[in-house]
Amino acid sequence: MRAMIAALCSMAALALAGCDSPVPGAESANAQSAEAYIERVLKEEQVPGAAVGIWHRGQLVLLRGFGVTNVERPRPVDQDTLFKLASTSKAFTTAALGLLVEEGKLEWDGQVVDYLPQFRLADPWVTREFRVVDLLTHRSGLGPGAGDLMLWPQPNQYTRADVIAGLAHLPVTGSFRADYAYDNLLYIVAGELIAAVSGQTYEDFVQARLLEHMGLQHCYAGPVPEPARENLADPHRLEDAGLVVDTPNLAGPDPIVLAAAGGMHCSAGDMLTWLRTLMGGGKTPEGVSLLSEETRDRLWKPETLMPFSPQRAERDAGHFYAYALGWRVQDMHGKRVIHHTGSLSGMYAWAAVVPEDDLALVVLMNRSAGAARQALIYGLLKPYLGAPERDWLAYFQALYGTPEEAVEAEQLEPPTGFAAVAQAELVGRYRDPWFGDIQIHGDEQNLRWHALKSPRLAGTLMPAGEGVWALHWDDRSLNADAWMTADRDASGNILLSMQPKSRGTDFSYDFQDLRFIKLGENNLVAGDNLAAGGTKTSITDQE
Repeated sequence: MRAMIAALCSMAALALAGCDSPVPGAESANAQSAEAYIERVLKEEQVPGAAVGIWHRGQLVLLRGFGVTNVERPRPVDQDTLFKLASTSKAFTTAALGLLVEEGKLEWDGQVVDYLPQFRLADPWVTREFRVVDLLTHRSGLGPGAGDLMLWPQPNQYTRADVIAGLAHLPVTGSFRADYAYDNLLYIVAGELIAAVSGQTYEDFVQARLLEHMGLQHCYAGPVPEPARENLADPHRLEDAGLVVDTPNLAGPDPIVLAAAGGMHCSAGDMLTWLRTLMGGGKTPEGVSLLSEETRDRLWKPETLMPFSPQRAERDAGHFYAYALGWRVQDMHGKRVIHHTGSLSGMYAWAAVVPEDDLALVVLMNRSAGAARQALIYGLLKPYLGAPERDWLAYFQALYGTPEEAVEAEQLEPPTGFAAVAQAELVGRYRDPWFGDIQIHGDEQNLRWHALKSPRLAGTLMPAGEGVWALHWDDRSLNADAWMTADRDASGNILLSMQPKSRGTDFSYDFQDLRFIKLGENNLVAGDNLAAGGTKTSITDQE
Protein backbone atom coordinates (compact mmCIF):
# COMPACT_ATOMS: atom_id res chain seq x y z
CA MET A 1 0.00 0.00 0.00
CA ARG A 2 2.82 2.38 0.95
CA ALA A 3 4.57 1.77 -2.35
CA MET A 4 1.47 2.71 -4.29
CA ILE A 5 1.19 6.03 -2.47
CA ALA A 6 4.93 6.65 -2.43
CA ALA A 7 5.06 6.57 -6.22
CA LEU A 8 2.87 9.65 -6.19
CA CYS A 9 5.08 11.54 -3.75
CA SER A 10 8.30 13.25 -4.62
CA MET A 11 11.42 11.14 -4.84
CA ALA A 12 12.76 13.02 -1.83
CA ALA A 13 9.98 11.71 0.40
CA LEU A 14 9.07 8.14 -0.38
CA ALA A 15 6.81 7.66 2.66
CA LEU A 16 3.26 8.92 2.57
CA ALA A 17 3.85 10.85 5.76
CA GLY A 18 6.56 12.77 3.93
CA CYS A 19 4.18 14.38 1.45
CA ASP A 20 3.69 17.99 2.54
CA SER A 21 0.40 18.37 0.72
CA PRO A 22 -2.15 16.03 -0.85
CA VAL A 23 -1.04 14.75 -4.24
CA PRO A 24 -3.78 14.43 -6.87
CA GLY A 25 -4.93 10.83 -7.02
CA ALA A 26 -2.95 9.74 -3.94
CA GLU A 27 -5.92 9.36 -1.62
CA SER A 28 -7.92 7.57 -4.32
CA ALA A 29 -5.09 5.11 -4.79
CA ASN A 30 -4.82 4.74 -1.04
CA ALA A 31 -8.54 3.98 -0.77
CA GLN A 32 -8.39 1.30 -3.46
CA SER A 33 -5.39 -0.32 -1.83
CA ALA A 34 -7.02 -0.15 1.62
CA GLU A 35 -10.26 -1.68 0.34
CA ALA A 36 -8.44 -4.60 -1.24
CA TYR A 37 -6.48 -5.17 1.95
CA ILE A 38 -9.59 -5.01 4.15
CA GLU A 39 -11.42 -7.50 1.95
CA ARG A 40 -8.46 -9.87 2.12
CA VAL A 41 -8.30 -9.66 5.93
CA LEU A 42 -12.04 -10.23 6.37
CA LYS A 43 -12.04 -13.16 3.96
CA GLU A 44 -9.02 -14.96 5.43
CA GLU A 45 -10.10 -14.32 9.02
CA GLN A 46 -13.77 -15.18 8.35
CA VAL A 47 -15.16 -11.91 9.70
CA PRO A 48 -18.76 -11.53 8.50
CA GLY A 49 -18.86 -7.74 8.46
CA ALA A 50 -16.95 -4.54 9.15
CA ALA A 51 -17.15 -0.79 8.67
CA VAL A 52 -14.01 1.29 8.13
CA GLY A 53 -13.41 5.02 8.00
CA ILE A 54 -10.22 6.94 7.15
CA TRP A 55 -9.81 10.73 7.14
CA HIS A 56 -6.51 12.31 6.10
CA ARG A 57 -5.43 15.91 5.64
CA GLY A 58 -8.84 17.35 4.94
CA GLN A 59 -10.01 14.50 2.76
CA LEU A 60 -12.31 11.55 3.31
CA VAL A 61 -10.16 8.67 2.09
CA LEU A 62 -12.54 5.81 2.86
CA LEU A 63 -15.90 5.31 4.54
CA ARG A 64 -17.82 2.16 3.70
CA GLY A 65 -19.08 -1.16 4.94
CA PHE A 66 -17.88 -4.63 4.05
CA GLY A 67 -19.74 -7.93 4.34
CA VAL A 68 -23.01 -8.46 6.20
CA THR A 69 -24.55 -7.57 9.55
CA ASN A 70 -25.82 -11.09 10.25
CA VAL A 71 -24.95 -14.38 8.53
CA GLU A 72 -28.40 -15.80 9.24
CA ARG A 73 -30.27 -12.75 7.91
CA PRO A 74 -27.75 -11.14 5.54
CA ARG A 75 -27.90 -7.39 5.15
CA PRO A 76 -24.98 -5.39 3.72
CA VAL A 77 -22.95 -3.36 6.19
CA ASP A 78 -22.82 0.33 5.28
CA GLN A 79 -21.36 3.49 6.77
CA ASP A 80 -24.43 3.93 9.00
CA THR A 81 -24.58 0.37 10.37
CA LEU A 82 -24.53 0.37 14.16
CA PHE A 83 -21.79 -1.60 15.92
CA LYS A 84 -21.22 -1.95 19.62
CA LEU A 85 -18.26 0.26 20.50
CA ALA A 86 -17.08 -1.82 23.47
CA SER A 87 -14.26 0.03 25.29
CA THR A 88 -13.99 2.76 22.70
CA SER A 89 -17.06 4.02 24.60
CA LYS A 90 -14.73 5.09 27.42
CA ALA A 91 -13.60 8.18 25.51
CA PHE A 92 -17.18 9.50 25.49
CA THR A 93 -17.36 9.02 29.26
CA THR A 94 -14.19 11.02 29.86
CA ALA A 95 -15.36 13.77 27.48
CA ALA A 96 -18.64 13.98 29.40
CA LEU A 97 -16.69 14.43 32.62
CA GLY A 98 -14.64 17.11 30.88
CA LEU A 99 -17.81 19.08 30.13
CA LEU A 100 -18.75 18.99 33.82
CA VAL A 101 -15.26 20.16 34.74
CA GLU A 102 -15.63 23.07 32.32
CA GLU A 103 -18.90 23.98 34.02
CA GLY A 104 -17.27 23.92 37.44
CA LYS A 105 -19.48 21.07 38.65
CA LEU A 106 -16.57 18.78 39.45
CA GLU A 107 -12.78 18.70 39.40
CA TRP A 108 -10.47 16.12 37.88
CA ASP A 109 -8.67 15.95 41.23
CA GLY A 110 -11.87 16.05 43.29
CA GLN A 111 -12.38 13.20 45.76
CA VAL A 112 -14.86 10.65 44.46
CA VAL A 113 -16.56 10.28 47.87
CA ASP A 114 -17.49 13.98 47.74
CA TYR A 115 -19.65 13.23 44.70
CA LEU A 116 -20.61 9.62 45.48
CA PRO A 117 -20.61 9.09 49.28
CA GLN A 118 -21.42 5.39 48.80
CA PHE A 119 -18.14 4.78 46.96
CA ARG A 120 -15.87 2.37 48.83
CA LEU A 121 -12.78 0.29 48.11
CA ALA A 122 -11.32 -2.33 50.43
CA ASP A 123 -8.67 0.11 51.72
CA PRO A 124 -10.19 3.05 53.69
CA TRP A 125 -7.21 5.33 53.00
CA VAL A 126 -7.36 4.68 49.25
CA THR A 127 -11.11 5.31 49.37
CA ARG A 128 -10.57 8.75 50.90
CA GLU A 129 -7.75 9.63 48.52
CA PHE A 130 -9.40 8.34 45.34
CA ARG A 131 -9.84 11.17 42.83
CA VAL A 132 -12.01 11.47 39.74
CA VAL A 133 -8.97 11.02 37.50
CA ASP A 134 -8.17 7.75 39.31
CA LEU A 135 -11.45 6.29 38.04
CA LEU A 136 -10.18 6.62 34.47
CA THR A 137 -6.52 5.60 34.48
CA HIS A 138 -6.34 1.91 35.48
CA ARG A 139 -4.09 2.43 38.51
CA SER A 140 -6.49 1.71 41.37
CA GLY A 141 -4.63 -1.24 42.88
CA LEU A 142 -7.40 -3.63 41.82
CA GLY A 143 -6.38 -6.58 39.66
CA PRO A 144 -6.96 -6.74 35.88
CA GLY A 145 -10.67 -7.00 35.11
CA ALA A 146 -11.58 -7.03 38.80
CA GLY A 147 -15.31 -7.57 39.24
CA ASP A 148 -15.98 -7.98 35.52
CA LEU A 149 -18.03 -11.10 36.26
CA MET A 150 -20.77 -8.63 37.24
CA LEU A 151 -20.73 -7.34 33.66
CA TRP A 152 -20.53 -10.48 31.55
CA PRO A 153 -21.35 -12.92 30.24
CA GLN A 154 -24.47 -11.05 29.24
CA PRO A 155 -27.33 -10.99 29.91
CA ASN A 156 -27.27 -11.06 33.69
CA GLN A 157 -29.11 -9.54 36.63
CA TYR A 158 -26.52 -7.18 38.13
CA THR A 159 -27.18 -3.45 38.51
CA ARG A 160 -24.93 -0.42 38.73
CA ALA A 161 -25.70 -0.28 42.44
CA ASP A 162 -24.38 -3.85 42.69
CA VAL A 163 -21.19 -2.76 40.95
CA ILE A 164 -20.56 0.13 43.35
CA ALA A 165 -21.39 -1.99 46.41
CA GLY A 166 -19.20 -4.84 45.17
CA LEU A 167 -16.08 -2.68 44.85
CA ALA A 168 -15.58 -2.67 48.62
CA HIS A 169 -15.17 -6.45 48.58
CA LEU A 170 -12.74 -6.82 45.70
CA PRO A 171 -9.18 -7.66 46.73
CA VAL A 172 -6.48 -5.03 46.29
CA THR A 173 -3.62 -6.81 44.53
CA GLY A 174 -1.45 -3.92 43.34
CA SER A 175 -0.18 -0.53 44.44
CA PHE A 176 -2.44 2.50 44.24
CA ARG A 177 -1.34 4.90 41.47
CA ALA A 178 1.65 2.70 40.65
CA ASP A 179 0.55 -0.52 38.95
CA TYR A 180 -1.34 -0.57 35.65
CA ALA A 181 -4.27 -3.01 35.58
CA TYR A 182 -7.13 -2.56 33.12
CA ASP A 183 -10.42 -1.88 34.87
CA ASN A 184 -14.03 -1.56 33.71
CA LEU A 185 -15.97 -1.19 36.97
CA LEU A 186 -14.49 2.20 37.80
CA TYR A 187 -15.74 3.57 34.47
CA ILE A 188 -19.22 2.50 35.56
CA VAL A 189 -18.62 4.48 38.75
CA ALA A 190 -17.59 7.41 36.54
CA GLY A 191 -20.88 7.09 34.69
CA GLU A 192 -22.81 7.20 37.97
CA LEU A 193 -20.75 10.21 39.02
CA ILE A 194 -21.88 11.98 35.84
CA ALA A 195 -25.47 11.17 36.75
CA ALA A 196 -25.07 12.40 40.33
CA VAL A 197 -23.48 15.71 39.32
CA SER A 198 -25.57 16.49 36.24
CA GLY A 199 -28.96 15.30 37.48
CA GLN A 200 -29.40 13.25 34.30
CA THR A 201 -28.76 9.59 33.64
CA TYR A 202 -25.42 8.80 32.07
CA GLU A 203 -27.15 7.86 28.83
CA ASP A 204 -29.24 11.05 28.64
CA PHE A 205 -26.29 13.32 29.41
CA VAL A 206 -23.98 11.78 26.80
CA GLN A 207 -26.75 11.63 24.20
CA ALA A 208 -27.75 15.28 24.62
CA ARG A 209 -24.46 16.97 25.45
CA LEU A 210 -22.14 15.04 23.15
CA LEU A 211 -23.87 12.98 20.46
CA GLU A 212 -26.76 15.28 19.56
CA HIS A 213 -24.57 18.36 19.94
CA MET A 214 -22.25 16.92 17.29
CA GLY A 215 -25.24 16.14 15.08
CA LEU A 216 -24.63 12.39 15.19
CA GLN A 217 -27.68 10.52 13.93
CA HIS A 218 -26.32 6.98 14.14
CA CYS A 219 -24.80 6.89 17.64
CA TYR A 220 -26.47 5.96 20.91
CA ALA A 221 -25.27 6.10 24.50
CA GLY A 222 -28.20 4.05 25.69
CA PRO A 223 -30.98 1.93 24.18
CA VAL A 224 -31.10 1.89 20.39
CA PRO A 225 -34.50 3.03 19.03
CA GLU A 226 -36.40 0.23 17.35
CA PRO A 227 -36.24 1.66 13.80
CA ALA A 228 -32.43 1.96 14.07
CA ARG A 229 -32.12 -1.72 15.00
CA GLU A 230 -32.88 -2.58 11.38
CA ASN A 231 -29.30 -1.62 10.56
CA LEU A 232 -27.57 -3.18 13.54
CA ALA A 233 -24.58 -5.50 13.28
CA ASP A 234 -24.96 -8.67 15.31
CA PRO A 235 -22.01 -10.33 17.10
CA HIS A 236 -20.63 -13.60 15.73
CA ARG A 237 -18.32 -16.38 16.76
CA LEU A 238 -16.54 -19.02 14.74
CA GLU A 239 -17.31 -22.66 15.44
CA ASP A 240 -16.20 -25.85 13.72
CA ALA A 241 -19.28 -25.71 11.51
CA GLY A 242 -18.68 -22.06 10.58
CA LEU A 243 -19.90 -18.63 11.66
CA VAL A 244 -22.86 -18.40 14.03
CA VAL A 245 -24.59 -15.43 15.65
CA ASP A 246 -23.35 -14.97 19.20
CA THR A 247 -25.31 -13.55 22.13
CA PRO A 248 -27.82 -10.78 21.38
CA ASN A 249 -26.40 -7.32 20.79
CA LEU A 250 -28.47 -6.14 23.77
CA ALA A 251 -29.61 -3.05 21.94
CA GLY A 252 -33.12 -3.33 23.35
CA PRO A 253 -35.28 -0.78 25.18
CA ASP A 254 -33.50 -0.92 28.55
CA PRO A 255 -30.17 0.63 29.60
CA ILE A 256 -27.35 -1.81 30.27
CA VAL A 257 -25.02 -1.75 33.26
CA LEU A 258 -21.76 -1.35 31.35
CA ALA A 259 -22.79 1.60 29.15
CA ALA A 260 -20.11 3.97 30.46
CA ALA A 261 -17.38 1.33 30.19
CA GLY A 262 -18.27 -0.26 26.88
CA GLY A 263 -21.96 -0.30 25.97
CA MET A 264 -22.47 2.38 23.31
CA HIS A 265 -23.50 1.77 19.70
CA CYS A 266 -22.27 3.88 16.81
CA SER A 267 -21.65 3.84 13.08
CA ALA A 268 -18.28 4.25 11.40
CA GLY A 269 -19.46 7.51 9.83
CA ASP A 270 -20.41 9.07 13.15
CA MET A 271 -17.25 7.75 14.82
CA LEU A 272 -15.21 9.52 12.15
CA THR A 273 -17.05 12.78 12.95
CA TRP A 274 -16.28 12.26 16.64
CA LEU A 275 -12.58 11.75 15.93
CA ARG A 276 -12.44 14.78 13.64
CA THR A 277 -14.11 16.87 16.35
CA LEU A 278 -11.39 15.93 18.81
CA MET A 279 -8.65 16.64 16.26
CA GLY A 280 -10.35 19.99 15.65
CA GLY A 281 -9.68 21.03 19.24
CA GLY A 282 -13.22 20.27 20.35
CA LYS A 283 -15.04 21.86 17.41
CA THR A 284 -17.14 19.77 15.06
CA PRO A 285 -16.42 19.76 11.31
CA GLU A 286 -19.32 22.25 11.03
CA GLY A 287 -17.64 24.58 13.53
CA VAL A 288 -19.89 23.84 16.51
CA SER A 289 -18.03 24.04 19.82
CA LEU A 290 -18.33 20.80 21.79
CA LEU A 291 -15.59 21.20 24.38
CA SER A 292 -12.52 23.34 24.84
CA GLU A 293 -9.12 22.57 23.37
CA GLU A 294 -7.79 22.57 26.93
CA THR A 295 -10.21 19.80 27.87
CA ARG A 296 -9.34 17.85 24.73
CA ASP A 297 -5.66 18.09 25.62
CA ARG A 298 -6.41 16.89 29.16
CA LEU A 299 -8.13 13.80 27.78
CA TRP A 300 -5.01 12.97 25.78
CA LYS A 301 -2.47 13.67 28.54
CA PRO A 302 -0.60 10.45 29.50
CA GLU A 303 -1.26 9.41 33.10
CA THR A 304 -0.29 5.77 33.63
CA LEU A 305 2.62 3.96 32.05
CA MET A 306 1.57 0.73 30.37
CA PRO A 307 3.63 -2.42 29.82
CA PHE A 308 5.96 -1.80 26.89
CA SER A 309 7.68 -4.92 25.65
CA PRO A 310 10.78 -4.99 23.45
CA GLN A 311 8.63 -6.62 20.78
CA ARG A 312 6.19 -3.69 20.77
CA ALA A 313 9.04 -1.16 20.83
CA GLU A 314 10.60 -2.81 17.77
CA ARG A 315 7.30 -3.29 15.95
CA ASP A 316 6.19 0.30 16.52
CA ALA A 317 9.60 2.00 16.42
CA GLY A 318 8.51 3.60 19.68
CA HIS A 319 9.73 4.60 23.11
CA PHE A 320 6.67 4.89 25.37
CA TYR A 321 3.15 3.57 25.85
CA ALA A 322 0.74 5.15 28.33
CA TYR A 323 -2.90 5.46 29.31
CA ALA A 324 -4.53 8.88 29.29
CA LEU A 325 -8.24 9.50 30.04
CA GLY A 326 -10.12 6.91 28.00
CA TRP A 327 -7.30 6.84 25.44
CA ARG A 328 -3.95 5.13 24.96
CA VAL A 329 -1.05 7.28 23.81
CA GLN A 330 2.22 6.15 22.27
CA ASP A 331 4.85 7.18 19.77
CA MET A 332 5.08 5.21 16.54
CA HIS A 333 7.74 5.98 13.96
CA GLY A 334 8.28 9.40 15.51
CA LYS A 335 4.61 10.42 15.66
CA ARG A 336 2.12 10.58 18.51
CA VAL A 337 -0.71 8.08 18.02
CA ILE A 338 -3.79 8.31 20.24
CA HIS A 339 -6.02 5.28 20.06
CA HIS A 340 -8.13 2.67 21.85
CA THR A 341 -9.46 -0.79 21.13
CA GLY A 342 -12.80 -2.26 22.15
CA SER A 343 -13.52 -5.94 22.80
CA LEU A 344 -16.80 -7.67 23.60
CA SER A 345 -17.99 -11.12 22.74
CA GLY A 346 -18.48 -11.04 18.98
CA MET A 347 -17.68 -7.33 18.63
CA TYR A 348 -14.26 -5.69 18.10
CA ALA A 349 -13.55 -2.00 17.56
CA TRP A 350 -10.62 0.39 17.15
CA ALA A 351 -10.39 4.17 16.90
CA ALA A 352 -7.23 6.24 16.39
CA VAL A 353 -5.98 9.72 15.56
CA VAL A 354 -2.59 11.10 14.57
CA PRO A 355 -3.17 14.82 15.23
CA GLU A 356 -0.05 16.17 13.52
CA ASP A 357 -1.10 14.47 10.28
CA ASP A 358 -4.83 15.25 10.56
CA LEU A 359 -5.37 11.50 10.38
CA ALA A 360 -8.33 9.61 11.86
CA LEU A 361 -9.17 5.93 11.49
CA VAL A 362 -11.98 3.73 12.77
CA VAL A 363 -12.54 -0.02 12.39
CA LEU A 364 -15.71 -1.78 13.60
CA MET A 365 -16.12 -5.57 13.29
CA ASN A 366 -18.81 -8.09 14.17
CA ARG A 367 -16.58 -11.01 15.16
CA SER A 368 -13.98 -11.41 17.91
CA ALA A 369 -10.99 -11.97 15.66
CA GLY A 370 -7.73 -10.78 17.21
CA ALA A 371 -5.51 -11.35 14.19
CA ALA A 372 -7.99 -9.56 11.93
CA ARG A 373 -8.25 -6.48 14.12
CA GLN A 374 -4.50 -6.21 14.65
CA ALA A 375 -3.86 -6.72 10.95
CA LEU A 376 -6.32 -3.94 10.08
CA ILE A 377 -4.86 -1.61 12.70
CA TYR A 378 -1.32 -2.01 11.47
CA GLY A 379 -2.09 -2.45 7.80
CA LEU A 380 -4.19 0.72 7.61
CA LEU A 381 -2.19 2.93 9.98
CA LYS A 382 1.44 2.09 9.23
CA PRO A 383 1.57 3.40 5.65
CA TYR A 384 0.63 6.87 6.93
CA LEU A 385 3.52 6.78 9.41
CA GLY A 386 6.20 6.11 6.85
CA ALA A 387 6.80 2.59 8.17
CA PRO A 388 8.54 -0.14 6.16
CA GLU A 389 6.22 -2.35 4.16
CA ARG A 390 5.14 -5.57 5.84
CA ASP A 391 2.42 -8.18 5.46
CA TRP A 392 0.71 -7.49 8.76
CA LEU A 393 -1.98 -10.12 8.25
CA ALA A 394 0.67 -12.82 7.87
CA TYR A 395 2.53 -11.37 10.86
CA PHE A 396 -0.44 -11.56 13.24
CA GLN A 397 -1.65 -14.89 11.88
CA ALA A 398 1.76 -16.27 12.83
CA LEU A 399 1.18 -15.00 16.39
CA TYR A 400 -2.49 -15.93 16.80
CA GLY A 401 -2.95 -18.65 14.23
CA THR A 402 -5.39 -18.69 11.34
CA PRO A 403 -9.06 -19.57 11.87
CA GLU A 404 -8.23 -23.09 10.66
CA GLU A 405 -5.31 -23.53 13.06
CA ALA A 406 -5.75 -21.18 16.00
CA VAL A 407 -2.94 -21.30 18.53
CA GLU A 408 -4.04 -23.33 21.55
CA ALA A 409 -3.58 -21.45 24.82
CA GLU A 410 -1.53 -23.13 27.53
CA GLN A 411 -3.63 -25.21 29.91
CA LEU A 412 -2.93 -24.71 33.61
CA GLU A 413 -2.34 -27.64 35.93
CA PRO A 414 -4.98 -28.22 38.62
CA PRO A 415 -4.10 -26.65 41.98
CA THR A 416 -3.12 -28.94 44.86
CA GLY A 417 -2.87 -28.99 48.64
CA PHE A 418 -6.44 -28.31 49.75
CA ALA A 419 -8.56 -29.97 52.43
CA ALA A 420 -10.39 -33.21 51.77
CA VAL A 421 -14.03 -32.41 51.03
CA ALA A 422 -16.38 -35.18 49.96
CA GLN A 423 -18.35 -34.57 46.79
CA ALA A 424 -21.66 -34.92 48.62
CA GLU A 425 -20.61 -32.20 51.08
CA LEU A 426 -20.41 -29.66 48.26
CA VAL A 427 -24.18 -29.63 47.70
CA GLY A 428 -25.68 -26.38 48.95
CA ARG A 429 -25.79 -22.62 48.61
CA TYR A 430 -22.66 -20.41 48.69
CA ARG A 431 -22.09 -16.66 48.78
CA ASP A 432 -19.34 -14.36 47.62
CA PRO A 433 -19.63 -10.79 48.97
CA TRP A 434 -19.49 -9.10 45.55
CA PHE A 435 -20.57 -11.79 43.06
CA GLY A 436 -23.49 -13.04 45.14
CA ASP A 437 -24.87 -16.55 45.42
CA ILE A 438 -24.25 -19.81 43.62
CA GLN A 439 -25.96 -23.15 44.04
CA ILE A 440 -24.31 -26.57 43.80
CA HIS A 441 -26.77 -29.41 43.49
CA GLY A 442 -26.84 -33.02 42.37
CA ASP A 443 -25.41 -36.22 43.81
CA GLU A 444 -22.07 -37.99 44.19
CA GLN A 445 -22.04 -38.87 40.51
CA ASN A 446 -23.16 -35.57 38.97
CA LEU A 447 -22.70 -32.14 40.48
CA ARG A 448 -24.05 -28.96 38.88
CA TRP A 449 -22.91 -25.34 39.49
CA HIS A 450 -25.21 -22.33 38.91
CA ALA A 451 -24.69 -18.60 39.44
CA LEU A 452 -28.02 -17.15 40.51
CA LYS A 453 -27.55 -13.70 38.98
CA SER A 454 -25.57 -14.76 35.90
CA PRO A 455 -27.62 -17.52 34.26
CA ARG A 456 -25.12 -18.33 31.50
CA LEU A 457 -22.61 -19.35 34.19
CA ALA A 458 -23.95 -22.85 34.69
CA GLY A 459 -21.93 -26.01 34.33
CA THR A 460 -20.83 -29.44 35.51
CA LEU A 461 -18.25 -30.18 38.23
CA MET A 462 -15.88 -33.08 37.67
CA PRO A 463 -13.40 -34.34 40.32
CA ALA A 464 -9.78 -33.47 39.46
CA GLY A 465 -7.94 -34.24 42.71
CA GLU A 466 -8.38 -33.98 46.45
CA GLY A 467 -10.49 -30.88 47.04
CA VAL A 468 -10.29 -29.88 43.36
CA TRP A 469 -12.94 -29.95 40.62
CA ALA A 470 -12.96 -28.98 36.97
CA LEU A 471 -15.87 -26.70 36.13
CA HIS A 472 -17.04 -27.06 32.51
CA TRP A 473 -19.58 -24.49 31.38
CA ASP A 474 -22.63 -25.64 29.45
CA ASP A 475 -22.23 -22.65 27.15
CA ARG A 476 -19.07 -23.63 25.28
CA SER A 477 -18.85 -20.21 23.61
CA LEU A 478 -17.60 -18.76 26.91
CA ASN A 479 -14.19 -20.38 26.44
CA ALA A 480 -13.55 -19.94 30.15
CA ASP A 481 -13.57 -23.27 32.01
CA ALA A 482 -12.26 -23.06 35.56
CA TRP A 483 -10.72 -24.98 38.43
CA MET A 484 -12.73 -24.92 41.65
CA THR A 485 -11.02 -25.72 44.94
CA ALA A 486 -12.58 -26.49 48.30
CA ASP A 487 -11.10 -25.76 51.73
CA ARG A 488 -12.32 -25.25 55.29
CA ASP A 489 -12.02 -22.35 57.67
CA ALA A 490 -11.15 -22.74 61.37
CA SER A 491 -14.77 -23.56 62.16
CA GLY A 492 -14.98 -26.26 59.52
CA ASN A 493 -17.12 -24.24 57.08
CA ILE A 494 -16.51 -25.09 53.42
CA LEU A 495 -14.81 -22.35 51.41
CA LEU A 496 -14.61 -22.35 47.61
CA SER A 497 -12.16 -20.52 45.37
CA MET A 498 -11.64 -20.59 41.61
CA GLN A 499 -9.08 -19.92 38.90
CA PRO A 500 -9.05 -20.21 35.10
CA LYS A 501 -8.03 -23.50 33.51
CA SER A 502 -6.22 -21.81 30.64
CA ARG A 503 -3.84 -18.89 30.22
CA GLY A 504 -5.98 -17.92 27.24
CA THR A 505 -9.04 -17.16 29.40
CA ASP A 506 -10.06 -13.52 29.06
CA PHE A 507 -9.04 -11.50 32.13
CA SER A 508 -12.66 -10.37 32.58
CA TYR A 509 -13.44 -13.85 33.90
CA ASP A 510 -11.83 -12.85 37.19
CA PHE A 511 -12.47 -16.17 38.93
CA GLN A 512 -9.42 -15.62 41.13
CA ASP A 513 -11.25 -12.80 42.96
CA LEU A 514 -14.07 -15.09 44.12
CA ARG A 515 -14.24 -16.42 47.69
CA PHE A 516 -17.42 -18.41 48.40
CA ILE A 517 -18.53 -19.55 51.84
CA LYS A 518 -21.22 -22.17 52.32
CA LEU A 519 -24.41 -20.81 53.83
CA GLY A 520 -26.33 -22.42 56.65
CA GLU A 521 -30.11 -22.61 56.75
CA ASN A 522 -30.31 -19.42 58.83
CA ASN A 523 -28.65 -17.50 55.97
CA LEU A 524 -31.34 -18.40 53.45
CA VAL A 525 -34.67 -16.72 52.89
CA ALA A 526 -37.60 -19.11 53.38
CA GLY A 527 -38.43 -20.82 50.12
CA ASP A 528 -35.26 -19.49 48.54
CA ASN A 529 -33.77 -22.58 46.94
CA LEU A 530 -32.89 -23.66 43.46
CA ALA A 531 -33.91 -27.06 42.26
CA ALA A 532 -31.92 -28.83 39.59
CA GLY A 533 -32.70 -27.18 36.29
CA GLY A 534 -34.39 -24.22 37.99
CA THR A 535 -34.30 -20.69 36.62
CA LYS A 536 -34.22 -18.44 39.69
CA THR A 537 -31.91 -15.50 39.02
CA SER A 538 -32.38 -13.09 41.93
CA ILE A 539 -30.67 -13.00 45.32
CA THR A 540 -30.99 -11.01 48.51
CA ASP A 541 -28.44 -9.44 50.83
CA GLN A 542 -25.44 -9.47 48.53
CA GLU A 543 -23.41 -7.62 51.13
